[in-house]
Amino acid sequence: MENAIFGNLRDWGMVLEKMEELSKAGKLGDHQSELIRVLRYNDNWRLREAAITALPGIRRPNPSLIDEAFAIMMREDLYYDVRILAADALGKTLRKSSKTDREVSGELDDAVAKVLKGMQHLLDEPQPPILHKALRESVNRILNG
Repeated sequence: MENAIFGNLRDWGMVLEKMEELSKAGKLGDHQSELIRVLRYNDNWRLREAAITALPGIRRPNPSLIDEAFAIMMREDLYYDVRILAADALGKTLRKSSKTDREVSGELDDAVAKVLKGMQHLLDEPQPPILHKALRESVNRILNG
């Protein structure tokens, strides 16, 4: 089982430093369950935004991590900026996942389909134009690379 490398999330300064250190070293993808824990943590917006922003740097995101970013994008109780960040990160991340990766993992393919369906759902509903713009750009990235 993976260690809680970020430790106590209340000590958010140290968590941000560790996240940046792992990201620069290209090792953040080795701690995806910890990123999920950060994304689920509702008590610090800085941590959530840092984890979302780091998502495109992960070479092979697992479907659970994609699902957590997707959940943030879909949450109507969150502020639009974080939902836009999540939509943008999903577009960049899923564009980067190669066709080979998708063929290897049917789960990842299912996650991509779920994300596209959710994005289309949000596009079909009244939302602020800035969120619609981010969603359209992300759909285009995912479908067209």
